[in-house]
Amino acid sequence: MKKMFLSTKVFLTLGLFGILAPSLISCGAESDSLTYIYVLNAEDYIDEELLTDFEALVKEEDGKDIKVIYETYDTNETMYNTLKTGKQTYDVICCSDYMIQRLAREGMLYSFDSAFDDGMLDNYKDYVSPFLAEYGENQNESTAKLNSISVEIPTGNYDNDGNIIYDTSKTLADYAVGYMWGTLGILYNPSLIVERNGDLFRQKEEYADLTDEELEEAIVERFNSVDGYSSLWAPEFNRTQSIKDSMRDTYAIGIFELFKDLFNPESDNYLPTYEERNEQFNKCDDETIAGVQEELIDLKENIFGFEVDSGKDDIVTQKIAVNIAWSGDAVNSIGRGYYADDDWEEVREEEDQVVLYYTVPQIGANVWFDAWCLPKHDDSYYESDEYNYTIKFLDYLNDPYSSIDNMSYNGYTSFIGSTTDSLDTLSYTLYCFDLSTSVDDPDSLDTYDISYYFDFVDENGDPLTELTVYSYDPLEYDSYEEALEDEACDEYTFYDEDGDGKVDIKIKTDLTSYEGRSLVAQYPKTSNIPNLYVMRDFKDQNDKIVTMWENVKVNPLPTWVVVLLVLFLVGVFGYLGSYKLIKKYKVNKRKKLRKELENN
Repeated sequence: MKKMFLSTKVFLTLGLFGILAPSLISCGAESDSLTYIYVLNAEDYIDEELLTDFEALVKEEDGKDIKVIYETYDTNETMYNTLKTGKQTYDVICCSDYMIQRLAREGMLYSFDSAFDDGMLDNYKDYVSPFLAEYGENQNESTAKLNSISVEIPTGNYDNDGNIIYDTSKTLADYAVGYMWGTLGILYNPSLIVERNGDLFRQKEEYADLTDEELEEAIVERFNSVDGYSSLWAPEFNRTQSIKDSMRDTYAIGIFELFKDLFNPESDNYLPTYEERNEQFNKCDDETIAGVQEELIDLKENIFGFEVDSGKDDIVTQKIAVNIAWSGDAVNSIGRGYYADDDWEEVREEEDQVVLYYTVPQIGANVWFDAWCLPKHDDSYYESDEYNYTIKFLDYLNDPYSSIDNMSYNGYTSFIGSTTDSLDTLSYTLYCFDLSTSVDDPDSLDTYDISYYFDFVDENGDPLTELTVYSYDPLEYDSYEEALEDEACDEYTFYDEDGDGKVDIKIKTDLTSYEGRSLVAQYPKTSNIPNLYVMRDFKDQNDKIVTMWENVKVNPLPTWVVVLLVLFLVGVFGYLGSYKLIKKYKVNKRKKLRKELENN
């Protein structure tokens, strides 16, 4: 999730409502003519036109006047503290996977079970990617990401030792309606790395005789390999990079480096199952925290600095050449390096383009999920208009059109996939990334498999082995037939190529092109899927990891600085000591001389 500050626009909006409607102090405030829905989200994470569109839709369909009061926060922790104070309450909040686990464990969330059972979230149930969530008779056995992350719900009972008893039968799929997801990886500019540190690379034998172009290719290969993260510590990348000023995200990088052999498929120590590796990824015992701290202190000496949100700008303006980045920010940076205008319509001249790549190293990455949750209220609340229209609002956001609108706006990947009944997401993906209809030789293109993200079945529920899709821009046209009239769509047919009985969605693209580089950022490679790990809440170790991060941020100065400082202090204290000895000697000498004069 992007970490942003509260926008001026939001302040003005809230200020206006503070003047016009001073009675709106808590969520669920309702007058005779207007119902208010309070929404809390990370900033710059939604196309705010959808808020007013939803208000108009409710008015048209139900004749009801509602107002969405939209507020934002900068980090999950800020959001958590806001909820804990109780000074403001909300109808719905958006937060990250680990925070949902924390809120659920503290009894602060209400389940979506009744909304699903009552058919109030059919858009989400029908269109959510099966890679991310599943509902129905297979829900409890599903390996989809949200279904595989358990939550602990306090039962209100205690064991003999006075400890809270938790219900562990629920998962994130019960307490979260998915919104956006992505990975944390490496965003980099190969040509700028060569320009700034080419001499350092060529001091190594394997790079000594490479041309600049060959060295760029070697850098791309290196970041994609099992050594991708380890490169951040390498001296040839010195002072080219910035890393996230986020203890959880950067802790994950430290974990990969500390336990590299356990995540490396080429190592004899490789942990064979996903469950074992995900458990290792979440290790936070005292010894592991100390080890990660040592790794990150070493890394700090090799970086340009820490950043939260400026990295996506700094890499476009070429202040830095490497950035630990969230995938959506990477899409944003790749686009701004390619386009010359804010509307992404005017392509830069080739010599002015900033060519950026995003990768998830072969060793793996943190995969994160941001989702909508319902803060718990009194029982009577769940019979109110506020509750019903909150659920309707979430279902509206999960309409394929709305999800595509948001993806286009923020660069992240929506939870909404495509089904046989609605091919909009796939059509839009083909429209954005597939190059096979625009080149003379489609066979020369790279093949990028994203089959894992979609599920296509016939009317009997059996998997399709062939699928025809038309690519078009759903934000421009209401249907592919309308786009076809303007000759603004192309036809694609996909088959079951690997013989597993399901149609394979393989996009033809050039991975060095703008389209290919953006595609990699939005959809991880199929080969990376088994190595995407979910970071859980650190629970009782949270405070220790906070302390670890503080130690990293204020760690001892580089060795050469320490040596100079010691020499300086030795000199100062040596001078002061010598000065005192000399002064004492002179005083004693004067006393002795005075005594001799008095005796004479």
